[in-house]
Amino acid sequence: MAGKNRSVWLCGSSAMLVMAALAVPGAGAASPPAAFAPPQAQLLLTRTLHRPLPDGKAVVTRRSYAVRIIRDGAGYRVEGNLVEAIADAPPSLAALAEIERLRPDNGMFPILLDARGMIVGGGMVQPDGSLDRAAVIAAETIGGSGLPALDMLQAQAFVKQLRSRAARSQWPADIFHPAPGKRSETRSIALPGGGEGHVTVEIEARGASSGGQLALLDRVVTTEMAGDTRITREQWQLSQTPQGTER
Repeated sequence: MAGKNRSVWLCGSSAMLVMAALAVPGAGAASPPAAFAPPQAQLLLTRTLHRPLPDGKAVVTRRSYAVRIIRDGAGYRVEGNLVEAIADAPPSLAALAEIERLRPDNGMFPILLDARGMIVGGGMVQPDGSLDRAAVIAAETIGGSGLPALDMLQAQAFVKQLRSRAARSQWPADIFHPAPGKRSETRSIALPGGGEGHVTVEIEARGASSGGQLALLDRVVTTEMAGDTRITREQWQLSQTPQGTER
């Protein structure tokens, strides 16, 4: 049974299911705790993503952005730029992880917020050719690297995720001004061939704390398919920029 489950996850259905899961914030944004009054100084927004692989390992990426939240009419505009990108992956996916690390996030900013600090627009990454380069590298890896079969299948599955919108999932609307607490939502999604998968999205948010943190939001997506389970974890942290690091 384990082999059958592994083949289902590697065939690409997992990428489609995770894509569908991450296309929705999950349980909606909670009402913000107070009026939104963002600092005028430069801030640091960091997103960390743990993307599971079929053998239980994971690809972990962390992308940090220097941002400023600027008043714009009745709402706000978030201007920013990528300042650091780190990717950690098994050796068989090192070349693909490097492409993810170098991806520039063209078109991410500006992000538009309403008066409560909720995301209402923007943040759409524009194609830059990096996914096509990843596909070429994967084909070369599979065609002539001599890697074990499972490593090759992992590369294929990872590229399918990159080609989907799972690599650029919709951000929860309240990452800049979350209400502390937990919320969750479970959905059923039809799979190719008549099967059914289940996705549970759990979100836990925290507000300001010591050490310069202004907001912290964790999202855990649990995907169940063919009797097996995969867990994708994301975290967004908004914090004050340490002195001397503003750009």
